[in-house]
Amino acid sequence: MGSAALQFELLREIFDLARAQRAGLESDDLDRVMDLMTEREVLLGRLQRLTEEQTEVPPNVVPLPRVVSSMQEDALALDTVIRSILEHDRANEALLREKLAQVRDELPRLRRAFRAANAYRPSEVVPAYLNRRS
Repeated sequence: MGSAALQFELLREIFDLARAQRAGLESDDLDRVMDLMTEREVLLGRLQRLTEEQTEVPPNVVPLPRVVSSMQEDALALDTVIRSILEHDRANEALLREKLAQVRDELPRLRRAFRAANAYRPSEVVPAYLNRRS
């Protein structure tokens, strides 16, 4: 499998993870989103190592026109996948910001509810005697 094909495959997996992250965000499954982020970091590391291992065409080699055309097509395909990933990432970021804003807005109400619930909680001090006169 060629370098471009491996890059494309890794980018495709990253794209699939971005879509799965969106589904996790929409269903409020933040644990799943975090797990997917970890998987994504692994794939990004592999992609970076693959990119670093790529060798350019030496200056004393002239690629054939068909090879140049193939390289351009590969670059276009990779660019398309990268743009799709970025688009999903932007949408995921917007959705995550929206959810964080909802949580931030909800915190004061939860604090008030917690204080109110504590006011009704019985004291934990148990009397050591019984009042038989009452």
